[in-house]
Amino acid sequence: MTATTVFINNRSQAIRLPAALRLPDSVKRVDVRARGCERVIAPLGQTWDSFFLNGPQVADDFMETRASQDQPEREAL
Repeated sequence: MTATTVFINNRSQAIRLPAALRLPDSVKRVDVRARGCERVIAPLGQTWDSFFLNGPQVADDFMETRASQDQPEREAL
């Protein structure tokens, strides 16, 4: 994890991103989401990309015990 600084710029909070964590030069706008005390920054319109690229993010025991999924017999068409 990399530490950086937070400062005030024209009555707005700003964060100085280290060179290793820079966004691509093509990114001009970002989405910022609050997740508890964390802030998640993503290029505007690409928030779902990280959801699918990071793999499963649920507890190991997620749906460990669940109701039966047996389906009733149906009449043939």
